Amino acid sequence: QVSGEDEVEFSDKDEPDGDGDGSSDCPTVRAPLTSLKSHQGVVIAADWLVGGKQVVTASWDRTANLYDVETSELVHSLTGHDQELTHCCTHPTQRLVVTSSRDTTFRLWDFRDPSIHSVNVFQGHTE
Repeated sequence: QVSGEDEVEFSDKDEPDGDGDGSSDCPTVRAPLTSLKSHQGVVIAADWLVGGKQVVTASWDRTANLYDVETSELVHSLTGHDQELTHCCTHPTQRLVVTSSRDTTFRLWDFRDPSIHSVNVFQGHTE
């Protein structure tokens, strides 16, 4: 129980201002801007690549895909995992992608040099 100086006060600042119609300065997107297709399984994760023009997705179909969101085209299909992918994540300032899989590996995909797309495989996960 909270008492004294530690007491938390709640305000109505989370409530919408105005006449109660729920309008705000921030627009609500109700329809997708694009649809990125090519996975054969469930997409389990997605992350934006630095620059905001490409996105990487991870799927239970054992692949990660790199898409150009302006054209909705598949740029690269990242293959090599033996089982379903569990996650993908991008570096905040470099063109690097990490994918993890139920095959107990994770892979570091390097897109910094446009002519070379290297991958490093790391073993050792048990779960």
